[in-house]
Amino acid sequence: MTDRQDISGSSSSGAGDTVQGGADFQGLSREIIWLVIKNLLLTIVTLGFYRFWARTNVRRYLWEKMHVFGSPLEYTGTGKELFLGFLIVAFGFFVPVFVINLLVSMLDNYVVAAIWGLSLPFLFFYLIGVAIYRARRYRLSRTRWRSIRAGQTGGGWTYGLWHILLNALMIFFALILPYKNMKLWRIKMQNTHLGNRFFVFDQDGAARQTLVTLYLSYVVIALVVIVVYALPFIAVGLTLGGEVFTGALSQAEIQTQVEMKLQTNSGMLTMFALVWPISLLVFAIGMAWYKLKETRFLVGLTTFEDLKLSFNATLLSFFWLYLGNMLILIFTLGIGLPFTQVRYARFLAHHTGIDGELDLGTISQSADDDLTSGEGLAEAFDMGAV
Repeated sequence: MTDRQDISGSSSSGAGDTVQGGADFQGLSREIIWLVIKNLLLTIVTLGFYRFWARTNVRRYLWEKMHVFGSPLEYTGTGKELFLGFLIVAFGFFVPVFVINLLVSMLDNYVVAAIWGLSLPFLFFYLIGVAIYRARRYRLSRTRWRSIRAGQTGGGWTYGLWHILLNALMIFFALILPYKNMKLWRIKMQNTHLGNRFFVFDQDGAARQTLVTLYLSYVVIALVVIVVYALPFIAVGLTLGGEVFTGALSQAEIQTQVEMKLQTNSGMLTMFALVWPISLLVFAIGMAWYKLKETRFLVGLTTFEDLKLSFNATLLSFFWLYLGNMLILIFTLGIGLPFTQVRYARFLAHHTGIDGELDLGTISQSADDDLTSGEGLAEAFDMGAV
């Protein structure tokens, strides 16, 4: 899905100028302490309504502290836009859903109730995909770099269809995960632009080979988890001997022997008790490793003009970020969310590489985005933390 309509504006951003370097986040957690306190107090006083402006305040800080090629980003969104977006979704979607629910219950028709009950989860999941895309479009449309507008074209409704289709297929065929993530990444990247110039995904045609590599990594994780889960059962089988598998013993005899072996071998009991937590731990570590590898490949396939992007985070650095953020949220009861966002922004800047030179003379200003409200769906589904 690519919808690259004409987005050209009138002026060039700097004919003949070239820039090079990378990303650098210059923010510090201690700098936003008073901002967090102010946002908290005003949110309490306004019974939660100030959270739209609070989120905007945090974003402005994060954007202005993120420097790309030595120049800071600028966030031009407003709390009013977020609030209007929330109201539009609340009255344009949730109120009608509530009314339909009420009417369906009054009809007392099991067929209608069943159809509505089954369709509602699909509708919500579809709208989550739409919300993801629309929220990203809004944030990009309110982002400036050296006064150049960023943005995202394409339709959130189409992205929502891909989102629900690929995730539904995941239920029946989990191995589709690498393809699903690459497809959704491609849609977002190919519709992202800075000025009148678009990002490019898979410029060298390496995506297919990359997908094969990702599938091999994904299968390895699945096999490791299966082996770890099966180890206690394999150990019991080896202990009991071949009679269990040849059919020489009845079901009752096999059960008796298993109980006797478990009573005399406490180590086996421990293995069975730990098989689920250890399997889940191995799965979590394996998926974190896979996600980092996938991100490295997807970022490496993304280019902008003559710039090549890279991502070099390690598993240890990722766990340090994740565990640190989780502890901050737990001990601050969620109030410390902006501190985790500062840590995350620093993590991205530190581990994202930008190689090459950018000729500013090739970039013209894009037309202004027509969005007048922001992230209503994302706010309704509580997805707009950053």
